[in-house]
Amino acid sequence: MRQFDGIADVVVLDGRIAAVGRSVGDRVTDAHPTAEIVDCTGLLITPGFIDIHVHVMKGLGDFCVGADEVGVQMGVPVVVDGGTSGVATFDLARAAVIDHPHTATKVLAFMDPNQLYLATKDFICHKLEIANDLKNLDLDLLAASMDRNADVVIGLKARACHVGDPERSPFLETAQTAAGSKPVMVHLGRFPHTPVITPQALLRTLRGGDIITHAFRGAGGMLDSTGKAIPEFRDAVDRGVVLDIGHSGTDFRFREARRLIDQGYLPDTISTDLNVFNIGGPVFSFAENMTKMFALGLDVVDVIAMATSNAARAIGKLDEYGSLEVGRAGEVSVSRLRTDGPFPVSDGHEVAVAETAIEPIGCVRSGSWHPARSLPTFATVGKTWGPALDDSDW
Repeated sequence: MRQFDGIADVVVLDGRIAAVGRSVGDRVTDAHPTAEIVDCTGLLITPGFIDIHVHVMKGLGDFCVGADEVGVQMGVPVVVDGGTSGVATFDLARAAVIDHPHTATKVLAFMDPNQLYLATKDFICHKLEIANDLKNLDLDLLAASMDRNADVVIGLKARACHVGDPERSPFLETAQTAAGSKPVMVHLGRFPHTPVITPQALLRTLRGGDIITHAFRGAGGMLDSTGKAIPEFRDAVDRGVVLDIGHSGTDFRFREARRLIDQGYLPDTISTDLNVFNIGGPVFSFAENMTKMFALGLDVVDVIAMATSNAARAIGKLDEYGSLEVGRAGEVSVSRLRTDGPFPVSDGHEVAVAETAIEPIGCVRSGSWHPARSLPTFATVGKTWGPALDDSDW
């Protein structure tokens, strides 16, 4: 994939990238005098941002936010629901959100392999202990749903519960069997009510291309008592396991991120896990997540890649998203790269400072321009949340 960094016009025609280059927009306006022109002078034009872990099946339980609220209104044209729904309710959620005519954002999904799973505020499927009930698994029905929804289900989201053996999760194994070559995203951390396999067992089980979300959380078990990455973690990364931020309210810590980055383990993708608990802080937005990467010392090129091409690769869509090459899907993000800081940011526990920030201006989704709404940040509103334990798991 060719990298390009310079001043250029980007032309989207019939929902596809039609041209990229200096003054190519002039030729388009001559041929299409009614074409919409968005002046991006001094702004950053990139492939469309992709947030690979959000919860947007609004109305399915009480945990989700609106797809457009965290998608096009935040300058993010493509989002992936992170396993809000199991198999039995997925078609309903698809009709209500993904295919709804009022949904402007491109919504893809990881589906939970259980027949019944709902992501809710009170962890209802864990409270009722159906998240770890083998009777909740049906490989045939799971495979049929994945086939029926293959255009939007890009993989499965496993909660690695066990049923007595802390070294083995039938739920993760079922997800990997059903997913085939598609990725399985795995929640790193515990749940109330239902036990999960050990971090070491989890790391040993993951295949290349599988995704650890919350990979930079506190108390995640990726580091030993001296702060060094454990052998199972190093082996998993060597196999190609993807490291995703999955920020949420308590699932990302600057401290752990610094320790892993200092050892050469950078995030591959920088998802938010946006939901009702954290959209008002400390997560705020995808752009705020990007700014937090600057606070960790990562450079602009790497952070843009994490938000675009890396994310497209992680969800198996690099042939469609993650690039402004001619013929690709016409998803484009427009941002302002602000250097008038400093910009304080918070992981919910610690405040760090970035000298650079990303401010979303808008995005093109399927050929239509969507301006971003004014978004709160930690720098503008400060702490908006209650106490959060440094090493809490949920």
